[in-house]
Amino acid sequence: MTTDPAAPKNGPAVTEKTARSLPKVSLHCHLTGSVRAATAVELARKHGVPLPRDAGSLYDIPSYESLGEFLRVYDVIGSAMRDADDFRRVTYESLTLGGADHTVLYREIFVSPASHPGVPYATIMEGVRAGMREALTDRGIDSRVIVALHRERSAREAEALVETVIEHRTEEVVGIGLDYEEVNGPPGLFATAFRRAERAGLNRTAHSESGPPRHIEILLDDLHCTRVDHGYHVVTSPPVLRRCVDEGIAFTCTPVSSDIGRYSGGGDGSHELIDRMRRAGLRITIDSDDPPMFGTDPTNDFVVLAGALGYTARDLADFTFTAIDACWLDDSGKDGLRRRARSLLEEIS
Repeated sequence: MTTDPAAPKNGPAVTEKTARSLPKVSLHCHLTGSVRAATAVELARKHGVPLPRDAGSLYDIPSYESLGEFLRVYDVIGSAMRDADDFRRVTYESLTLGGADHTVLYREIFVSPASHPGVPYATIMEGVRAGMREALTDRGIDSRVIVALHRERSAREAEALVETVIEHRTEEVVGIGLDYEEVNGPPGLFATAFRRAERAGLNRTAHSESGPPRHIEILLDDLHCTRVDHGYHVVTSPPVLRRCVDEGIAFTCTPVSSDIGRYSGGGDGSHELIDRMRRAGLRITIDSDDPPMFGTDPTNDFVVLAGALGYTARDLADFTFTAIDACWLDDSGKDGLRRRARSLLEEIS
């Protein structure tokens, strides 16, 4: 855990206003999961894609206790994104309405090409990069891309995507990830793809929500990941937990979405496993995963966590400085983020 001297001192309960004003660094947010319901309806209408419900009920949040049901809707939304302007629009809205409006200074965006069937990688990235540039110009929010491999597809397909990423490499793409259902795609299957990415200088992370803790060891030993997404089950294995503390592995936690899916606790809002991770000394970052799809946003995830666990504004600011340390900018970029975060904290302290 990182503590910065500029962070607010311990004080009263965190309000929505305070949480919104705190600087944030976002390391776990999916582009497809960032599509607002109204935008999804417009894109679906544009391309003639049928949606299961209207905008008011498109995201049936209670049903997302089942990851499979969530991914079914996620893929429908992904199929409605088809041309470069769709990706530009969604990226821009995610970074501004879903980012800068909540004092997010920097975001690493998960982009999952497999959730957009038939759309060339180059088209996706053309739109995403355009949205990133516009958001930086208009709102000052910087961003990078993590290309996510679909673990329910074949290892060969994952390896081919890594080759595509390398062939079309741009400075905005800083790493690869691994998403979709862990039970259907255990991490060891993707060691070749991840090692190829490593040789090409790409950073590496992977989702690990449903366990077991042995999977985290595979992420570190075979996939050479430097971060773990979710990973709440690490606290159930003292040897794995101790190793991750000793090696300073960062875990990107998403309180609201993981509670709905019953990964970070019993679905009762206690966020018990996140608290255990923090108290054990793990490096923790906080993000909002698929914000509109789970009825949340970066401010709300801070508010929810503070309310459940009694975290103060200083505690929440610590998560931001941990995220700065764990992000995939170079040292100069991280130093710039720290200066911006400290300046904002001085204004509200």
